[in-house]
Amino acid sequence: MKTNNQYILAIDNGTQSVRALIFDLDGQLIEKNKVDIDPYYSAEPGWAEQDPEYYWQMLCKACQGLWPKLNFPKTQIKAAALTTQRATMVNVDRDGKPLRPAIVWLDQRRQENLESMGLGWNLLFGLAREKHTVDYFRSQAEANWIKHQQPEIWEETHKYLLLSGYHSYKLTGKFVDSVASQSGLPAV
Repeated sequence: MKTNNQYILAIDNGTQSVRALIFDLDGQLIEKNKVDIDPYYSAEPGWAEQDPEYYWQMLCKACQGLWPKLNFPKTQIKAAALTTQRATMVNVDRDGKPLRPAIVWLDQRRQENLESMGLGWNLLFGLAREKHTVDYFRSQAEANWIKHQQPEIWEETHKYLLLSGYHSYKLTGKFVDSVASQSGLPAV
């Protein structure tokens, strides 16, 4: 049994599976475990949602399946890295409890007829010839759909997290995320 090496745990919550991987400090893959997941369910045509707790349970299952494969104590894992599918959004309350299913990046719903961003923004984006583009992205923003279609949930939302932020909260108890994970659309 190796007793003095150090390792890194990498967790990857993708669209079709969750993987837990161990690397040594030279970047060599030492061990891995993969758990297949149900990518989403659809209550309406074009919708793609998943229970945030399901993602968390599958992350835990991937790690629990990895531990018996290690030929060294877990105390030699000195760092962890997390990556997830992008643009999967989770609304949580002040206690970090999900308020609704996560909206998965494959979701196609839109929110039309949004409020004006105001004269200044409209003028600026108009001069830049980007107003149509901005309006399109605003209509695609899941936050805008929730704000208009489920206002009671939007009102209760303390944090609006990417899946990576949700997992980071579950792992650390803090609302933190990596700047590298940020790819959400603005709610304006």
